[in-house]
Amino acid sequence: MSHRPVFRSLVHTAAALIAAAALLSAQTQTGTSQVAVGTTSAVATAHPLATKAALTMLAKGGNAVDAAVAAAFAIGVVEPDGSGLGGGGGMLIFLGPEKKSLYINYYQRAGERLEELPYDREEDRQSVRASLVPGTVAGLCGALEQFGSLPLAVVLEPAIRYAEEGFAIDATLAKIILDNFELLEKDSATSSIYLDEGFPRAEGDRLTQPALASTLRLIAQNGRAGFYEGTVAQTIVQETSQRGAVFTLDDFKNYREIVTEPVKGTYRGYDVLSAAVPQSGAAVIEALNILENVPLGELGHPTVSVESLHLMAEALRRTYADRSAYIADPLFEQFPLKGLLSKPYALERFLDINMERATPPRYRDTKPGKPEKFEKESDSRDPRDDGFLRLDLAEADGGGHTTHLVVVDRNGSMVSLTQTLGTFFGSGMTTAGVLMNNARSNFARTVQVNAARAGKQPRSSISPTILVKDGIPVLAVGSPGSARIVSTVVQLITNVVDFGMDAAQANDAPRFFCQKFEDYLYLENRYSQEIRAELEAKGHALEIYGDYDLFFGGAQMILFDPATRTYQASADPRRGGAAAAN
Repeated sequence: MSHRPVFRSLVHTAAALIAAAALLSAQTQTGTSQVAVGTTSAVATAHPLATKAALTMLAKGGNAVDAAVAAAFAIGVVEPDGSGLGGGGGMLIFLGPEKKSLYINYYQRAGERLEELPYDREEDRQSVRASLVPGTVAGLCGALEQFGSLPLAVVLEPAIRYAEEGFAIDATLAKIILDNFELLEKDSATSSIYLDEGFPRAEGDRLTQPALASTLRLIAQNGRAGFYEGTVAQTIVQETSQRGAVFTLDDFKNYREIVTEPVKGTYRGYDVLSAAVPQSGAAVIEALNILENVPLGELGHPTVSVESLHLMAEALRRTYADRSAYIADPLFEQFPLKGLLSKPYALERFLDINMERATPPRYRDTKPGKPEKFEKESDSRDPRDDGFLRLDLAEADGGGHTTHLVVVDRNGSMVSLTQTLGTFFGSGMTTAGVLMNNARSNFARTVQVNAARAGKQPRSSISPTILVKDGIPVLAVGSPGSARIVSTVVQLITNVVDFGMDAAQANDAPRFFCQKFEDYLYLENRYSQEIRAELEAKGHALEIYGDYDLFFGGAQMILFDPATRTYQASADPRRGGAAAAN
């Protein structure tokens, strides 16, 4: 008689017990962010080895883009649950000498045969049927080609070495492997990497990825063609097709990153640059515009002022309602972006807030506003423009479940970069050493503007952001965390701008989250009982998480202090990151 069913049952039972213990530990965790201070350059990523890769490029004379690309390739190896070659993302760049900003959108895109594929959102969302064409390689190679200074082979060397020689699994990755055990065991190639004789690999185990190293070497030799053409593309298309996907070789060969301007706004004297649509920088700016109608600093920080927390929560759920109703791929849909970014529209949304009660009582009943009537607010509007954003096609050719990193170099150039596989470990399928994404789950079931179509990008929460003051970039910030990203980025910005916090204080401060599609206002456990009681009196239903909980993201940030002419780099204590500076 086979003992495998009994063995498998024991594995699941052990995993569940260990997961429960880990969760209890996480809920009682305390800590402070990892901080570094320097005068010429700084880096913060979600893993020490990715930070080391960035520092190596800076030491070789590379610029912020070289360092960010090296760190982004490396983080896909050492933090494989959050990003990698099989995913996508977005990179916000401020070029210091030119005082110019741009955004590179390399998010995943639907293939040409997507609409032929039967897809059940509940059953298929963590399978290769949910995979879209990956954009990471195109985006990172494109950034390096246009704005970097070092050869691709040099920039890829750390990632190749980490994949080939391996690295020690840290506590964060060990817990995520454990939590996602059932997904990882479904695919033989994936389980061979993350499981050991059927058991989840643990903290301290060495993780090697030789097949990924081979693919990275082909990219180092052949550039983007090493991934989107030849043996790697052929292997991915063939093996994913055997599992129910419908990719074509042309889907890969024709993928291009989109280089465009970031969305732009202002907040209390700062210029705000953030992720272009269909990513969610517009939501960050809308939320800040709403909050700008009140002297937030005078109300007090949300940890001590229920008025401040209530206002921010109400502003954010209106922002999320608008994001859901309007933001989509501008190559396919028309929507009132200028209206969403308008200060008068933000005032209208602010005036809809009842400072005494959560209104409407159920978050899910929050209605979107009507930004279309504010489309003509901009004095600089081109008279030939019909008021809706469209990207020029010629120019275009030029979310915990994610990762974020920030870099600033000696010339004052700054990068804020977020990339993702979708949810943890994406589809769970590995091919050619590449863990494929499940980004199709970001398309909407009921909101037509974000419905799945061939060639289309889904809306994404990623929101890499940079604040500029008098032409100098002073804050680079972003976070993983799926839907929590917008909320987290807004809180970090207000912590700095409104409440005068340094990078460490801003990153350490207790966080909250609420949106249209949730039933609760989620709080970290460090909010006082008094604040909780006052929130409940205003009609908020609360859900309490751990003291420093990964649910609220894993932010990385760099803050420039003009008084000391120093950069403060901070890595979130909720995630195993590392900050460094020179």
